[in-house]
Amino acid sequence: MSSVSIGFSAVRSLDHSCFAPLYALSSSPRQSCLWPEAAGGVFWRWKEGGSGRLLVLASAAVEESDPGMDYVETNWKDQFQEDFERRFDLPHLTDLFPDLTPIPSTFRLKKRSPSSDDYVNGYLYREQYNGYINNDDRVLLKVIKYSSPTSAGAECIDSDCTWAEQWIHRAGPRKEIFFRPGDVNAAIVTCGGLCPGLNDVIRQIVITLEMYGVKKIVGIPHGYRGFSTEEPEIPLSRKAVQTIHLSGGSILGVSRGGPNIEEIVNSIQERGINMLFVLGGDGTHAGANAIHKECNKRRIKVAVVGVPKTIDNDILYMDRTFGFDTAVEEAQRAINSAYIEAHSAYHGIGIVKLMGRSSGFIAMHASLASGQVDVCLIPEDPFTLHGPNGVLRHLRYLVQTKGSAVVCVAEGAGQDLLEKATGTDASGNKILSDIGIHVVQEIYLVHKGTTVQSLDNGH
Repeated sequence: MSSVSIGFSAVRSLDHSCFAPLYALSSSPRQSCLWPEAAGGVFWRWKEGGSGRLLVLASAAVEESDPGMDYVETNWKDQFQEDFERRFDLPHLTDLFPDLTPIPSTFRLKKRSPSSDDYVNGYLYREQYNGYINNDDRVLLKVIKYSSPTSAGAECIDSDCTWAEQWIHRAGPRKEIFFRPGDVNAAIVTCGGLCPGLNDVIRQIVITLEMYGVKKIVGIPHGYRGFSTEEPEIPLSRKAVQTIHLSGGSILGVSRGGPNIEEIVNSIQERGINMLFVLGGDGTHAGANAIHKECNKRRIKVAVVGVPKTIDNDILYMDRTFGFDTAVEEAQRAINSAYIEAHSAYHGIGIVKLMGRSSGFIAMHASLASGQVDVCLIPEDPFTLHGPNGVLRHLRYLVQTKGSAVVCVAEGAGQDLLEKATGTDASGNKILSDIGIHVVQEIYLVHKGTTVQSLDNGH
């Protein structure tokens, strides 16, 4: 991960133009769109060449370098770096409308300049203070040059740990934009499940838009479904969102699923929306990408900006996704309850199941923070329940030596041990088999007389 943590960091992208879903912003320079400091300070992505640039979030799908790359070739490093740049090469609105002309940014630096005239970033005069980000400013993704693949934490591209630079461009306001604030009709929608921090992101989007001079900002109620219902839009302004970050949930409401893409884009056109901010996860951003493609097909000037919503923290090159710290803190309460139950019972074992379909960040961090977990099961590391090196045998040892044990398990762990579930949820996610119930049942079968307390925290 980058040592420079400004909210979200960047990842490689899919091939999108006005929109690229999930995760971060980054890479080659251009002037910015109407969006300087996205919620939490998201990194941005710009495309080289041409007269203008559109801000977009980079892709949800993070791919490693081409598995077919021949590291024996002497120029493989150049190929790798070119491949890295290509993956970040997101098109811009001006690729569809090459005649668009940029205008000076309406984001006023005077509001951000230092209060003292004596010394401003090494300059003596306030007039020399520049708060805009230069298009050539870059942040190095990997800051450690490993000398050996056996070094602690080494993530090597090739077997010799050859140093290959991977740069992304800084986030921040640029000198030129491509949407006139008076012409912007911005909409915000939150989809999927609830996540701590949704109201914070909504609030910051609204405040930032108003700093540019945008007056027309609305919220679409209850996710994508809000595009097909008669439920009225929710007017948003700084006054309306000033204190919403003090409350949980989303003031816009959430839902899974919704109308088809054609209906959504029809609604966008009817409402006159030309800037759509989508807060959601994988399924939500797949939908947002489809919306972007349909807008391109119809040749309408709509910027679709995706903001990643996941408490799982499972986005590469991001130090923290919003809601993750809150989830870890709340998970410790459940772990503490399981510990008390297990410690108080005869041969007690506490099982706590936490979120984490494909990653175990919440389970792992909550386990480490609590100091009370004996076994942590996560999707990244396969395990066995039975046999001399199985989890059940270790639990027997813990019960015999300590009198109790606590197990924390991520919901996506051990799926290879379970009968495969079928179907998907409303967001298109594959339904998982319940590892928590399976572990409880296996403990009862193997450890007679054991008291098991199971806590399923879900979302």
